[in-house]
Amino acid sequence: MSNFIYLIWVKYMPVKIILRVILLRVIRLLVSITIEAWIFKKSFNISPKLSVQYGMTLNLLASFCEWIIVLNAEAILPSEARRQLIDYLLVEQLDKTSFVIFLLTAFNFTCLLLVKWIGFEILRFLLSGDIGQVTKVFSGNSEERIKISEQYKDFRVILVAHTLSYSLFLALVFTLFILK
Repeated sequence: MSNFIYLIWVKYMPVKIILRVILLRVIRLLVSITIEAWIFKKSFNISPKLSVQYGMTLNLLASFCEWIIVLNAEAILPSEARRQLIDYLLVEQLDKTSFVIFLLTAFNFTCLLLVKWIGFEILRFLLSGDIGQVTKVFSGNSEERIKISEQYKDFRVILVAHTLSYSLFLALVFTLFILK
């Protein structure tokens, strides 16, 4: 009887791993959207609905870009780094911590932050509908310099929101790693 259970376990293991990846990605998106929407609402003084829409858009864009980067990086990495990349980023499962894992985490954090910031600026530009705003930035007015400094406020808010959501999810993953 134990051989039968073992064969079923081995046969359905890929489905179990796929479901685990999907579930962890959904949890990661929900946690990130919740935390970042709350921070956007408080920092930008916008409605809860709009803050959730910003959070959803930015996190889905970042997740899409993350998958593109991971799938392209996986093709060019050596076999050991490829295995660690797949285990860490796709399955969120670690056998051991290493310097490669630290570098992957730092690179992933930075890329996601840049994607969210660029995505936020694009969203803000598209929602404003003012194409003349782009030409004013290059004219050098002191009024536009004030707007540029406000842009860095936006970056700081996105940095704080991304750092909190990413740190919380990493804490969850490493807690599961320690408890395993």
